[in-house]
Amino acid sequence: MSDFKSNVIRHVDGRPVIIHNDEPVSQAAYCDYFVWGDWKDRIRQFIESGVKVFFIKPHRWKEAAALWGMNPEDQKSPRQDIYTISEQAEFIIKHQPDALFQIRTNSSPPPHWLRTYTDDVQTDEDGVRYCDASISSPRFLQDMSAFFHRVVEYCESQPWGERIVGYLDAGPGEGTLIMTLGGKMFDCSPANELAYNQWIRSRYSSEAELQKAWADSAATFEKVRVPRDKEWYARQASTPPTFGGKPVEIKSMVEEEHAATKGLFHWIERANAPRELDYCDFMRDMFLQKWRTIYGSLADACKKAGVDRITGCDVTKQQLMGWPILSSFDGTGDGTSQPNVLQLSGSWNVGELLDDENLPSIFTPADYTARTVGYAYDAEGLTDSLILRSKAMIVENDCRTYSSLGSDSQGHFRNDKEVEAGLLRNAAFTLSRGLQSYWCIPGEFFYDEPDVMKRITQTTDVLDKLNEFPHRETRDAVAFVIDDESVQYENFSSNFQVMSVIWQRILGLAQCGVPYRIFLLSDLKNSNMPDYKTWFFPNMFKVDDEVMAMLKAKVLRNGNVAIFGPASGITDGETLSADGASKLLGVPMEIIPRSAVRHAIVQDFGHPITAELPAGMTFGDSRAFGPTLVPKEWAVENAGGQPLGHATGCWGFNRTGLFIKEEGLGAAGNAKPGDRGEGDYAVMWSFAMPLPANLIRAAARYAGSNIWCEEN
Repeated sequence: MSDFKSNVIRHVDGRPVIIHNDEPVSQAAYCDYFVWGDWKDRIRQFIESGVKVFFIKPHRWKEAAALWGMNPEDQKSPRQDIYTISEQAEFIIKHQPDALFQIRTNSSPPPHWLRTYTDDVQTDEDGVRYCDASISSPRFLQDMSAFFHRVVEYCESQPWGERIVGYLDAGPGEGTLIMTLGGKMFDCSPANELAYNQWIRSRYSSEAELQKAWADSAATFEKVRVPRDKEWYARQASTPPTFGGKPVEIKSMVEEEHAATKGLFHWIERANAPRELDYCDFMRDMFLQKWRTIYGSLADACKKAGVDRITGCDVTKQQLMGWPILSSFDGTGDGTSQPNVLQLSGSWNVGELLDDENLPSIFTPADYTARTVGYAYDAEGLTDSLILRSKAMIVENDCRTYSSLGSDSQGHFRNDKEVEAGLLRNAAFTLSRGLQSYWCIPGEFFYDEPDVMKRITQTTDVLDKLNEFPHRETRDAVAFVIDDESVQYENFSSNFQVMSVIWQRILGLAQCGVPYRIFLLSDLKNSNMPDYKTWFFPNMFKVDDEVMAMLKAKVLRNGNVAIFGPASGITDGETLSADGASKLLGVPMEIIPRSAVRHAIVQDFGHPITAELPAGMTFGDSRAFGPTLVPKEWAVENAGGQPLGHATGCWGFNRTGLFIKEEGLGAAGNAKPGDRGEGDYAVMWSFAMPLPANLIRAAARYAGSNIWCEEN
């Protein structure tokens, strides 16, 4: 965990630094992994700009096929003039004698492998196969491990082998399944069916135990199969929701009699979807198995070659919980009810993966959701959780510019002023967060213009010195704490997580004028976890004794302010109730059995937080979620809390929608004298999300934080 030690990562003055031959590796790096056409010209441009670290990769179609144990002649390349990995290395060394290399591999099998072993390919319920292997396939894991061993053995045996810094794997799903990225839920390939059946047999000691867990007296081990998308959607639409296992009934405005409500709410009880949730548990085990195979094979191969190399992979997109990729990338799908990509790929509750000593680094693209100049720049993957473990996060600086003729991708820098602002913004991101980055070019000419390369050269000088810059943490930052186990308490859709995690970060945190850090809830167990004055929990649905103990030990103390989202404490992990929320917030809460589009209107009751906000400021979202957690009528006032705003949902309730409740001496910024310690804190709860920047800023000020910027 926090005492991670490595020969290839050195913690220098608060910053993880990659080491090669006992020397820090420059953080100015370039990756041009579409090696055809004028690849050589693009490489020369970056060499002339002072870059010495380059990402190179095996030929995707011929060279990689041989390393996978396939016949290279069976691979039909769609492109010509692609250079082998040795040709890439030799050309770079010729023009940059001090060059170092990161080997960028690809854990996805080549096309001929996918055509040969069709039973081992991701397959949806309609029999459609996708362009990657099923992660549970033993054949895939075995062949992939052999591939990585061959890659390392080959590269280290080359004359340029001593220049290799490390091996980084970039699979096409980036830590998810290609199938789930396409909007499908369950992998029904024969390989996955068999693995799931075997997993269920190991999970349950008898068929009687299985039947009890699934509430199905007809369930047998022989009949167990992967769930189907259509079956889940049909049951979701027809099954009555439950609280504590009992069906919920509500009176409709258009019906005279009480009627059993059909259709599950967004938040569900485990008994509502036992088969599907078992499948998600299974997929998490398969996810861990796959990624341990990847970086474990690389580490083992390096050990056999007698070399110290950094290893890593493109994985853990937790700060993109929900990730509506069809909508964000393709403009297809409705962007709200797409199945949760991370959950159904097994990428949840990943703290255990991050703790593994065989994984010293992770690299991911930057977040594509909002890249236009003016937005904050951030990684797709976990960042501060890596720094917490003294590991390296390497972010793909895929900044697209006007040099790319005929391209019109969202966020392109359209002129020299935007290029300058964008490149400086991106560099400042890595500098201020203790991260690393590399420029990359996914197949277009983003850097051809002289003015663009001029800006690259200026930024290279800064990045080249980054290993010498100290990194200092500040208590005044807002800690944004994601519970990546929370997906198991929802209906498998992306809806709430997109709003509460992705857009809350972009619209609120990034503009609040206070630095922010992103952690996992499980990170609170880490002895190195920094202290912060303001904590924000957007999706902490489960509150039990273990969670309360973590919060009291680290968060609910020292005059801190802790902000909680709408469904905080709505479940104990099995059933829905308001008990956890009431315990967490110190205010009696209740669950209203309705789905509501949530807005909150801020009202100035004389509290310092609302005093600095515009009168009647309203925030929220257009999507409906249920059931709805609210304070009991007048409960905030009766519990000694302070209402800050009112809830606007539906006609089924009329309650406080924003409040703060202080314990002991309360928040550090409330002007009460006395040192704050254990039991002195404030909790703030909101009925709606995302919270606007000025509300977060006001809460941080009330926690005693320094405010860097007042202007959003």
